[in-house]
Amino acid sequence: MKHDAGFSLMEMIVALVVLGLLLAGLAQAIRFGLGTYARESAILVQSGRQAAVDRALRRLIEQARPGQAAGGPGLLRLITTLPQATAWAGRAIDAAVYVDPRHDLVLAWSPHLPGIALHSAAPPQVEVLARGVAGLSIGYWWPKTVFGAPAWQSRGPAGGLPLLIRLRITLRHHEPWPDLIAAPALAAAH
Repeated sequence: MKHDAGFSLMEMIVALVVLGLLLAGLAQAIRFGLGTYARESAILVQSGRQAAVDRALRRLIEQARPGQAAGGPGLLRLITTLPQATAWAGRAIDAAVYVDPRHDLVLAWSPHLPGIALHSAAPPQVEVLARGVAGLSIGYWWPKTVFGAPAWQSRGPAGGLPLLIRLRITLRHHEPWPDLIAAPALAAAH
């Protein structure tokens, strides 16, 4: 009996099933790889935003001047200057950093007018620094306290500059945000 030199129907079906399983596995691997890439990209974007916000806040604190209103545990008030790239570069501003009801970390600022205001000031400019913020905790490091030892305080007295200011930002989705600790440059001289 003579055998034909080809594949039987059963061999073709088995080969197609094996090829289908290989393609399904490859599709899952590609989906997993793309998902991982998307998550890593989001983490890098978030960390880049955090670094930019940290730089901006650090600069505002370092440029702080004596004479501001009292700050609190969730509100940072400073007399400071804006970066060189802005129209108000080098001019004194009254700045406030806080979390608004929409869970945005905002910087509200207006020109600093020394002395007693004779008319109402224009509404402040509001810049959103970060979204999805659950809370902001501010600490002020004073060289002397009521008890004599240096310590972190939750309130900053009006007019003075602490040696250090610590901002602890808590995000709503529990992503880590390292504490920011900065020193006003004029605090040592004050």
